[in-house]
Parts: sequence; structure tokens; C-alpha cells
Amino acid sequence: MFLHPRLKDGLREYIVLALHEGLPTGYAFVMPAGGWALERRLRQLAQDASNQRTLQSLVYAHGHRSGVRAPLPVDEVVRQAALLLDAGVLRLAQAPPRESSVPPPFSGPRTERVSAPVEEPVWLRLQVVDDVTDVPIAGVQLRIQLDDRSEQQARTDSEGRIDLRDVPKGNAHVLSVLKGATLDNTLALVRTGGPWSQQKLAKSGQRARVASAPRFLARVTQHRVIDGETLESVAEMYGLTVEELTRFNWDTTDAADIERHLILDVGCTRKGSRGQYVFTREDDPGILYVPRPEAVPRLPVEHSHILRVKRVPEPRHFLFSL
Repeated sequence: MFLHPRLKDGLREYIVLALHEGLPTGYAFVMPAGGWALERRLRQLAQDASNQRTLQSLVYAHGHRSGVRAPLPVDEVVRQAALLLDAGVLRLAQAPPRESSVPPPFSGPRTERVSAPVEEPVWLRLQVVDDVTDVPIAGVQLRIQLDDRSEQQARTDSEGRIDLRDVPKGNAHVLSVLKGATLDNTLALVRTGGPWSQQKLAKSGQRARVASAPRFLARVTQHRVIDGETLESVAEMYGLTVEELTRFNWDTTDAADIERHLILDVGCTRKGSRGQYVFTREDDPGILYVPRPEAVPRLPVEHSHILRVKRVPEPRHFLFSL
């Protein structure tokens, strides 16, 4: 189970989420004040050594510094962490309270607020099409996060579309769904189009590909195996289980099927002391495919957007002669 970075403030506890990460059950997004007020609040939290280490690791992981990683002064860590939160690259979520009495929230002391006028809900349309043929693709599962921090899961229809009504004004962030993804049903994002009216529609008479099973959008990494690696070590490297890795590559968790695919698709020839296959640099093609989350941030609502995709590379089978 992945452990999110945490910040503690007395009895309150927060986790830090990247843009593509979903909200865990029981947690609530926090919208801290921006600018100088946010820096001041983070500086207070950074007085705790554990919080300071957490902020520093987040800045190194998500910042844009290049070159040798040199220790940063606390003020610089706080400044860069505030920029990441203010830009939406990172988000804060508050853990469920452990006691009925809790200190003031992260955003500071409660102040009287004037009720904002209710904004009229608006709409959003997405379409997923093949980048080469313009044919709409049905059955693509996506997560859509909106500016009010709500999230919806949807699946493209027979015209490759997702139509959302009554959404808040602002932007939408389109994120991938990886549960159930395999190499055969996964698509890679090529680029995003502009507003609907500026796109070339699917050619006359072409219908969307009818998907009997859902399709998925992901960044697919080709991992070239090296000496001594195993399925377990590669899965751990990418934060996956062995079952998730084998299901994505070959749509199976059966031991006999996996062994056959390791021989035919990866080119394994060597076994370890426990009888399991061990990878080497000589394995040909020696490739495992690893799914990574895809994110298309900040698509304005009240527009139609096209996501242009392609099939991920097909694995090359290991050829041999008897």
C-alpha cells in the first residue's frame, strides 16, 4: 500500500497528493490560502523536524531544480512547497479527525465570510479518437476531477464521447483509470486537440470502435530487464504487485501461463536457485511493459475537447528454432 507524505499540526494530520492521485476514503480536500499566507503557514509547520523533512522531499520530487541535489535552506523549501501547492501540482487532504475536539483548520482561524453568489452549473464534453484515422473510440474509462474538488468516473459512448452536465465553472483534470488495464486494451495519449469546432470529425460512414470490454488510457513504460532482476523486483520498482504487472502484460496471473510468456515474450532462459525465472541482459527482447498514470490537466469547461490516442506498441515475440 502506498503511503502518502504527511504533515502534522497538533491533532490534525494532512496527506499530500499529486494531481493524478485520487482522494482516499474518509479524507477531505483542503484549500489553503495562497501567496504569503500559505508560506507563513508552511513555515510554522516546518518548525517540526518531521514536517520539514516531508516538505523537503516533496520539493526535490516535484520541483524543477536541476543539477546536483544540494541541501536547501528552510525558507527556500517553504517557498517552493508553497508554489507547488498554489499551482495545483500538489494538493492537501485532511485525515479524518481522531477526536471530537480538533484545533483550527490548516487554512487558519475561522473568519466571517460573505456568501458568494451561486454560480450556474455548466457543461463539459470530451471525445477520444484515433490520432491517425479520426475514428471515435468507445469504452475508454476516465476519471474527471473538477474545480470544486468533486470527481466523476465516466466511459466514452459509441461516438467516443463523454458529456457532463451541471459541472462547476473552471477547469477539468482528466486522469487515467488503471484498474483492469492490460496491454491489449490500453491506449497512449498522443496529444489533445482544441475546441470541438476546430477539429476534423470522423470520416463519413465511420463508426466508433465497439468495445466489448473497457479500454484504458495510460503512459506505458518499456522496462528493459537487466541481470538479476525478477518479476517481483521489477513490480516493486514501479509500486505494483506481481499480479498487476503480469495481468497488464499478459492478462493472466496463472503461474504456468506466466512462465510461458516469460519464455516467449521476454526471452527468459535462466532460472534462479528457487526455480523461478531470473532476467539477464541477454534476454531478447527483454522488455516488460509498465502502466503509469496519465493526466491531462486544466481543460476549461464549457468547451469540447478531443483526446487523440494510439495503440501502445505490440510486444515482439521471442523467435527460436528447434
